[in-house]
Amino acid sequence: MSRLSLRFVLAATAVIFLTLPAQAQEAPADQPSTYELVFPVAGPHSEYFDNFGDCRSGCSRTHEGVDIMADKMTPVVAAADGIVTTVRGFNSDGTPIPGGHQWLVIEHGGWQTRYLHLNNDTPGTDDGLGKGISDAIVTAWIAAGSPNWGGVAHPVKAGEVIGWVGDSGNAEDAGSHLHFELRVGEGSGAVPIDPYPYLTGSSVTLTKTWNGYFSDDDGNVHESSIDALADEGITRGCNPPQNTKYCPSLNMTRGQVAAFIRRTLKLPAASTNYFSDDDSSVFNEDINALMDAGIGFGCTETAFCQDSPLRRDEMAQMLVNAFAAQSPDRYSNPDTTDYFVDDDGNQFEEAINVLMAADVTRGCNPPANDQYCPGRPLTRAEMASFFLRALRG
Repeated sequence: MSRLSLRFVLAATAVIFLTLPAQAQEAPADQPSTYELVFPVAGPHSEYFDNFGDCRSGCSRTHEGVDIMADKMTPVVAAADGIVTTVRGFNSDGTPIPGGHQWLVIEHGGWQTRYLHLNNDTPGTDDGLGKGISDAIVTAWIAAGSPNWGGVAHPVKAGEVIGWVGDSGNAEDAGSHLHFELRVGEGSGAVPIDPYPYLTGSSVTLTKTWNGYFSDDDGNVHESSIDALADEGITRGCNPPQNTKYCPSLNMTRGQVAAFIRRTLKLPAASTNYFSDDDSSVFNEDINALMDAGIGFGCTETAFCQDSPLRRDEMAQMLVNAFAAQSPDRYSNPDTTDYFVDDDGNQFEEAINVLMAADVTRGCNPPANDQYCPGRPLTRAEMASFFLRALRG
C-alpha cells in the first residue's frame, strides 16, 4: 500500500487532528504538519494523468479531479482517516438507484476527498443494478435518515475499503475508473484543488483555515477536545442528520455518555434488554452494551433514565468503570487520599478520588479545588474534556 505525503501549513485559527494527540492542544500557528495519504485505488490500475481543470460539457464546467483508470470492482480505499458524510446513488432503503451515479464524500477535518463513478453494476454485467459502496457505509447512511447531502457520520481509516471502481454516472463511455477529488474546506462549498501532485508524491504546500467540526463551539474553551473526539468518531454532533452543531452548553445525558463509551471501546451488542424505560431510545443498544460489559448502572433498579442529565459523580463512576480495566495502574488510588470535602458519604466517592488521582478531574472551585460538586450536571463541552483526559491522559 503506497503512502503519499500531504503537507498543510496551518493558519493561526487552524487545527487539524487526523490522529488523536495525547493532549488536545492546538498546533502552533504556521507550523507545518505532514499527513500521509493512501493511494485511493488498492489494486492494478492502468494509468492516471493530470486532467484537472480540463474542459467539460463544452467548457461550461471544468474537470475537478483526477481519473484513475482501473477494472470494475477494483477496491477503492479511504485516502486518509476521516468521516464519511455524504453518500449518493441509493434509494432510502439502501437499494441502488437503477443506473444511478454512486459516489461519496469523506471529511478529514478542514479538507475533503471525493470518490466518484463507483460501481453500479452487478459483477460481470452492465445492468446498473449493483452496489459500489461498502455495506457498512450504506447502512450508516440509512441510519442517518438517507440524507441527500451530509448528515452521515461514519468513521473510516486510511486504507479501509469504501467501495469499488466502476463507470456509474456519466462515465459509461469513458471506461471504468475512479474520479478522485481533493478539496479544501468542508461540505458542499469545499474548493477543489489539483490532486495529481499528491498522487505523484510531489511536495505541495497549502495554506488554509479550519474552525473545527462544528459551527457552534468556536472559541469555546473545550473546542479542541470536542474536535478531537469528533475526529475519532466518538461524538457525531447534536443536530442529525446535518450534525453541524455540538450543542456545547446543553447538559450531557446519561444516554449520550453510553454512546460515547460504546463507540470508544467498540463494545458488542448485548442480547439482554436491561431496562424498560429506554426501549424506544436511540441509545437502547448502547445502554445494553454498557450493562453487559459491567460499565453502566441505572438511576434506579429498573430504569436507566437515559434522558436525564449526567451528574459529575455519575460521570466519575462510569469513566472509572470504562477505563480501569485498560489502565489499572492509572485508575487506582493506592493512598486512599480523600481529595474533596463535599463528597463524603457519596456512593461514588471512591471513583471520584480515583479520577482525581488519575488527573482527569481537578475539582470545581479553583484555585482551592477542594470541592468536586458531585451533584452538578455536566455540559456536553465539559464532558468532551473529561472524556478526552480519561481516554488519553
